[in-house]
Amino acid sequence: MRAAPTVAPAVAPGRAPAVAPDVAPGRAGDQRPGHLPPLPGRDPVIDLVRAGALVVVVAWHWAFTTLRWDDGPKVSNPVGVTPGMWLATWFLQVMPLFFLVGGALHAGALDRAHAGGAPTATRPPDLTFVTSRYRRLVGPVLPLLGLAAVAALGAAAIGRTDVVRGIVLMITPLWFLAVYLVLVAVAPIARRLHLRFGLWVPVLGAAVVALVDRALVLPTRGDIGVLPTLAVYVLTWSVVHQLGFHLAALRAAPRMWAWVTAAAGFTALAVGANVGGYPASMVGTHPDPISNLSPPNLMVVFLAVAQMGSLVVLEPTLRRWCDQHRRLLGTAGAWSMTVYVWHMLALAAFWGLVVVLAGPVDATIDGSWWAQRPLWLAGPLLFAVPLFALTGPRRTPTDRAR
Repeated sequence: MRAAPTVAPAVAPGRAPAVAPDVAPGRAGDQRPGHLPPLPGRDPVIDLVRAGALVVVVAWHWAFTTLRWDDGPKVSNPVGVTPGMWLATWFLQVMPLFFLVGGALHAGALDRAHAGGAPTATRPPDLTFVTSRYRRLVGPVLPLLGLAAVAALGAAAIGRTDVVRGIVLMITPLWFLAVYLVLVAVAPIARRLHLRFGLWVPVLGAAVVALVDRALVLPTRGDIGVLPTLAVYVLTWSVVHQLGFHLAALRAAPRMWAWVTAAAGFTALAVGANVGGYPASMVGTHPDPISNLSPPNLMVVFLAVAQMGSLVVLEPTLRRWCDQHRRLLGTAGAWSMTVYVWHMLALAAFWGLVVVLAGPVDATIDGSWWAQRPLWLAGPLLFAVPLFALTGPRRTPTDRAR
């Protein structure tokens, strides 16, 4: 049995190690028969987690979004009227995972850059880090934003404000990208804080989130105005992102700490839902007076802790899958931004087709609605496939030869 690495667990506040690698410490050089080490600079487990989380997001939007048109779009989901479905959201709400693994990847990339791996000698490594990620993240979304802007201006010109609201609703999931870009910009500062203060940074950040919840978010049921809402979005998700800086240390620690971290996160969720005044569901639903996500509150941080521990607990199983499906994993990574950016337009197009062919969609959540879920899960593919093919990454002759 391999001895556990002597790295302080991520659950003990203190000074962080000088380098938090992108890949699991002690595993990249594993040369056991049949074991494929991760590609340089890539962590296949993290790639798998991001790809799986994206599949969950798309499937949830397509299958569980109920939309009716009543002087504009009205959106809901089945969580509030389906007994016990709130518990499923603790496992299917994957937005914290995106920010968590984003923080882990940013920590590794910045550490490598400052260790001498910066792509150029003429620009500071922090600037190179930020600009390279902005190019990769902003470019794919510009066509959709341009299309949405043209369509919204056209609808507004003919007085169809309901259509404008529908277009805004279609691009609403891009909030994630907007917040993520802010966190990319401040990631070098987050790294310096991580190296200086370690786990105290997310711990104190979570305390600030809790104070904001008690003083502002909960008393107003989340109706705090535009600018405070934007500030709370950045604050809460930055805490989750900062937790990701500690993922490498937790992966290197004895696995007991992963179980402790997961148990602590789920316990905190249960306490928050039962005595903390927070909804139990991790998606917004009509019976709840507030949403845990809009604006995000302390329950999001608790869920991130639970997911962080669970990821490490499941890592051996995830790594075995990665070793067997390395090529598929690379393909999923290449197409992830395309799928994320365009999947809601595919849903909107399919919804429009159903309305044209069959009339208004019945949003009543009953047995008939559940029976139609396979149709709504597969139907948007009619538009998604050509959209993805048109906007996705282009393979070069060199790629085809591989």
